[in-house]
Amino acid sequence: MKTFTIQSVLERDPVDWLQEFQDSPKIRAMYKIGPEQVSFSRITVRVLGVPLEEDDYFNELYNLAEKPNVHILSEELNKQIEQKDFHALQNIFIQHKQTSKGLSINRLVAMMYGYQLIPKHDDAVMNRHLQLAMIRVVERFQNQQSLGLLADDFRRFLIDMVKWLKNHWIQWTKSMKPTDDFPKVVWYGETTISQRYFLLLLMELGCDVLIFHPGKIDEFADIDPTNTYSITHSYANQTTLQPFPEKLRDRQATVGYRSSQHFEQLMYNQESGVYRPWQFKDHMPRSLTLRMTYDDIFIYSNEKAMVRPKFEVINNEVVIPVIFAKISGVSSIREEYWHYMHKLLVSPLTVFVKELPYTKTSRANYHFHYKQCLVNGELSVERIVQSDWWQYGELSIELQYAIAHTMKASCEQPVLKQQSNESLYDLQLFIFKQVTMIPQEILHLLHSFDYSQEVPKLVVYQAPEQPALSREDITLFAFLNRFGIDIVFFNPTGKLDLEKHLLEDTFDVHRLEHMVFDLQYEEPKQQKPSSDKMIKKIFNRFF
Repeated sequence: MKTFTIQSVLERDPVDWLQEFQDSPKIRAMYKIGPEQVSFSRITVRVLGVPLEEDDYFNELYNLAEKPNVHILSEELNKQIEQKDFHALQNIFIQHKQTSKGLSINRLVAMMYGYQLIPKHDDAVMNRHLQLAMIRVVERFQNQQSLGLLADDFRRFLIDMVKWLKNHWIQWTKSMKPTDDFPKVVWYGETTISQRYFLLLLMELGCDVLIFHPGKIDEFADIDPTNTYSITHSYANQTTLQPFPEKLRDRQATVGYRSSQHFEQLMYNQESGVYRPWQFKDHMPRSLTLRMTYDDIFIYSNEKAMVRPKFEVINNEVVIPVIFAKISGVSSIREEYWHYMHKLLVSPLTVFVKELPYTKTSRANYHFHYKQCLVNGELSVERIVQSDWWQYGELSIELQYAIAHTMKASCEQPVLKQQSNESLYDLQLFIFKQVTMIPQEILHLLHSFDYSQEVPKLVVYQAPEQPALSREDITLFAFLNRFGIDIVFFNPTGKLDLEKHLLEDTFDVHRLEHMVFDLQYEEPKQQKPSSDKMIKKIFNRFF
């Protein structure tokens, strides 16, 4: 006699995925109960971005949360685990590590059943179905990790699987029969590695799953790059990740508003090359440092980001071509040297630094702050922004997330050189601490930065009597460069500074003819007004 099995098939072309998600699988096109198998279609969609009517999007999320058969897992995730289960997992991991190639997947799952780490249903078919699904997901994890089940993340993965199966899956399905409707699950916002695999497990089990991210961040694609387990639905617009709605929004859009939004969507789409002011405020900035000649610096510094070479918008990121250059020495024609420098200072989006060191230093230990922001070994942008020590709460929420996003990238992919006897963690901690102390005038610069328009500039002149750039200064420069700010550093003496602390090929060095050790900064000369301007001034005074 054959064993009764449960088969769920991904619905790849639903007519109305949102409505079908809420419907019972029994009324969908594919539903069949036979003597040996029950088969049904599964709605699993990664919903990226928001529709034209943003309020409708959040109201729909709220309406889903009000339905008794829908679980908003991202908001109710229970992270508690019983001590006996934790100790049992520790015993399994010890045996796993002591085995040369680690325990096999079947052996691991069998041991988990022996320790009662995988919850049991009242129905034997459901038990077998859970066991097979668990094996497939562990196999998926093994195939996607370079070290397989010996990867560092495997321990966290398995602990999370156990606690969420017990805290959620079995609570939803304890007395469930194979022919009953499987749970419907909604996830909103960011995910950790373990959370993605648990969502995958729910899909394998037969649950309908919707994964929403208003900022078009598709983290689930990391484990489902070929859309094997889920499909995507992408809206044209996007917005920043906001808290899950606790009530309905009651704003009603007028016909004029809807028309203007539709016009903007057609006029200012990302392929048009025409961008309205602040179109990309919800995007994350990512810089691309241009390689250029000395003369190019003063040509491209006047160009808006959107007309610079290699400017592009990729998903939720804006790639901003930037300048990061050190001018070493002084040109033979001094007037030209000062003219070029003063040319950079004309823009109101420029901060000019003449006194060094520029940034603050602190002896405070940020180890606790850094650890509190880690989720599965990675810095969490959400945790950074929501921390008690976060000093940028008065900035727009979009800029806060952009700073935190760049902070995470700066720590995880540092361009600052490690000092002797400095571990990678110490370096990351140093960068993390410095980015929490951005000077106020730099914050004003970032707050005025419309990513497709004029690129803000940091211009630094190190007079010979000034102290050298500090490592803290250079850390700030590296952060600003990654964020998308132009940086031009004038050093008339030509001594080493950036080179000591930044990785090679991070910035350009342009060596001019003379190294000068007594050159004071020269203010721009006041130009005499032309006769035409004088006449116009007199005319305006009278009329």
